[in-house]
Amino acid sequence: MKFLYLVLLITLPSQAAEDANIELLNNHITVEVTSHNTTNFDESKIWGILDNAGADAARTAGKGHPLSDKLNNEINYQINLSALTKALKTKNTPAAKTLLSSNPQWRSCQRIQWLWLSLQNEIATGYGPKAQQEYRYIQQNCPVHALSTTQKVMAWTSNSAWPNILTEYKKSTGYDAQSYAKLSYQVQLATLSNNPNNKNTVAKTVTLKKDSKGAELLAWQYLNEKNYTASLSWFNQASQWAGKNSQKLIEGKLLSLSGLERHQEFDQLQKQWIKKYPTLTQLAANPQADALTKTCQSQPTNCLMLLSEINELTPQQHILAGWQWYKLQRPLTAKRSFEHALKALSEDTDDYQQAKYGYSLALNKAGFKQYSQQLASKLTYQTHQVAASKQTMSEHVSAAFEKKNYQYVIDNAALYEKKFGPDVWLTEIKGWSYHNQKKSTKAIETFQSLANAYPYETKFKDALKVAKCARSKLSSSCN
Repeated sequence: MKFLYLVLLITLPSQAAEDANIELLNNHITVEVTSHNTTNFDESKIWGILDNAGADAARTAGKGHPLSDKLNNEINYQINLSALTKALKTKNTPAAKTLLSSNPQWRSCQRIQWLWLSLQNEIATGYGPKAQQEYRYIQQNCPVHALSTTQKVMAWTSNSAWPNILTEYKKSTGYDAQSYAKLSYQVQLATLSNNPNNKNTVAKTVTLKKDSKGAELLAWQYLNEKNYTASLSWFNQASQWAGKNSQKLIEGKLLSLSGLERHQEFDQLQKQWIKKYPTLTQLAANPQADALTKTCQSQPTNCLMLLSEINELTPQQHILAGWQWYKLQRPLTAKRSFEHALKALSEDTDDYQQAKYGYSLALNKAGFKQYSQQLASKLTYQTHQVAASKQTMSEHVSAAFEKKNYQYVIDNAALYEKKFGPDVWLTEIKGWSYHNQKKSTKAIETFQSLANAYPYETKFKDALKVAKCARSKLSSSCN
């Protein structure tokens, strides 16, 4: 019996340790007991693997180790997020619905990517009541993501849904009036071809903003309608506001003059710009030529005119149209053309990859940077990835120059050249960045290299003169 009591005295405390708190005797004294699952294992390495190599690698590395609930939950989330992304990409709707319904705990603003994929899943079948409800949920509950969510939904839907989308954004507590105005203006421009009656309304906004791109879009619209007097007027206005004449602006003016049968002015303008833009000689050809492919190589407006005469476009012709709109700085219209092609093509075809590449570039140019970069990273062909990367990098440099972050321009222009090779435009703004930093010697060297490479380009000679004068203000040539 004594032996039995002794055993009980030894074993009872051991069993009681399974409880979080143990009451000793009746004195209401409690002792905090550490769980038997706690170890001294440092899981920071597993977090690092999760961040750098992904959830599958982290799960493999964590096998046999007692991981925290927080880390286990994060690994599980990342694995399911990847599975849901794949299900949407492959249009495996049943799998997507199962993943979403099985994990309601991730419907939170902290897991905004999960909410976005849930929203994308609803939009896949159209912007109906469920999709609108999901979009409204994010706008009302996650105001910090209101703008980015709006941009994503506009990228996933046709422009017929955009008014409703912008209305919901305006109701959000995350609403920003300036961002709304920009989106609303983009929508007006993007739908101009579908709503030609809005030209007067758009024209007022374009004039108020003195927006050269908007003026050019109006000009192309009038040209498409064969209102050559109005198109020439708007092309001239676009040139004035832009302060320069791009090739596409000269093309528009020439086409307008041709339509007005002002042949002498046509010849004078063509001769004036033929050295800088040699392909302008092709505008002398009949714009109604049968060779569609040849026309589309250099005459985007004419190409689109010919395509508009075709009753039903093939997916390949939609891709062709997308590139023409992209050349004409109409990214949202280009986006729609590429979307038509993507819907009709199989993912394992070269045409599909070409359309996807164009789609990512159009999204990027339209302002949907985050989504376009996600698409670009998943492009199949290396050449497409490089082209998308070049555009993104050059845009970052351009934005830095506008913000007067000149050192960023200099460093990243050099990085761009090392990665992709020299670029005339980047070299030029690098020179101006040196000039603005009062690094005259560097600026002179940069502009001198451009002047040597392009001896007939007067702007590089002018830039070189400015840089030299900044170093030697006493020179008589600077007066």
